[in-house]
Amino acid sequence: MKRSVLVTLAAVVAVVAALVVLWPRSVEAQPHLAESGRYRFVLTPTSTKSGSNSFDLRVTDRSGNAAQGDVTVEPAMPRMGHALAPITAAPLAPGHYRVPEVDLFMAGQWEITVSLGTERVVIPLLLI
Repeated sequence: MKRSVLVTLAAVVAVVAALVVLWPRSVEAQPHLAESGRYRFVLTPTSTKSGSNSFDLRVTDRSGNAAQGDVTVEPAMPRMGHALAPITAAPLAPGHYRVPEVDLFMAGQWEITVSLGTERVVIPLLLI
């Protein structure tokens, strides 16, 4: 009786340990930097998971001054043939923009094209 309890307890501990080690975790969203000839773009997604996502976007000139103008974002997944319509970013403050509720519906490598005037950059974004 005592041995069967110890074996059961050991099995439960092993299963819990395996779940802790193997359970999928989200990766913290990090800022992504891209530079064009005139501007520096820093895109920070709210999540690294597929599904609804928002972007915080900061745009400065190469000297660090806040850029102004209409900013558009075009998410695409070229390897899968997916592309979303351009989205105009909402200005929050000079050089600070927000793109709410973008449906990045599939895990994998996305490319986020950000444009300000004639300047364009492509920022890779890997989603799990």
